[in-house]
Amino acid sequence: MAFWVTLSVALLAAVPAAWARPASKVFLNGVPAPVFFNDGDSFTVLGGPLEGSKARLAGYNTLESFGPVHRWGEWTAHELYINAKMATLNARRGVWRCHSDLSRDGYGRILWTCPDLIVDQVRKGLGHPMTVTEEPSPQEQLDAMVLAQRERRGMWAKGIPDYVLTSTHSNDEGYAGTTYNRLVSTKTGASKKWLHTDNYKECQEVCHESGSCMVYVAFNKRYGAQRAACLAH
Repeated sequence: MAFWVTLSVALLAAVPAAWARPASKVFLNGVPAPVFFNDGDSFTVLGGPLEGSKARLAGYNTLESFGPVHRWGEWTAHELYINAKMATLNARRGVWRCHSDLSRDGYGRILWTCPDLIVDQVRKGLGHPMTVTEEPSPQEQLDAMVLAQRERRGMWAKGIPDYVLTSTHSNDEGYAGTTYNRLVSTKTGASKKWLHTDNYKECQEVCHESGSCMVYVAFNKRYGAQRAACLAH
């Protein structure tokens, strides 16, 4: 028995890390590729010409999955954290078609648009349409959000704020320009910058007058050994 246990451990150690991830099939500019969804709106490419690249999916947003940080209406932060995890699982279970001009965001991730995934996540209340400008989202996506809200699906089951607070930044982070938090309309999907000069403490809950709240945690404190204490679950 000891021999087989030792052999099994050795074989598992020899398997590439990417193989141990639950791979999903996505068509990237028409080319099928295995990917690993890190959360409901981003993935890492596991094979093919773009192997190793990371992707940020444009056009919508799912709630943060690094910890229980969102709250609005009658939801608890932990309940909305579960919604974020459900969005990740939903993305992993489908086959999606995405297109991109291979431009990248500020974190070096390739920006992809996956129209069928957007509508699916939004229709189930696992995501909401989002632009990074004041322009509204495409009507098909807004129609899917209206239906999800009307049926109180997913994140809309216990309240619908006018805006969802999707990111928070402390003024002392040292970013160039004016510090802002991002708000996304739950009617149009358009983004709005909440300009401020506030310094936030780690794990401080920041709330907008619309009723949407988000716990502030700097990016380098969200994962690993330096993970903020309030993210424990």
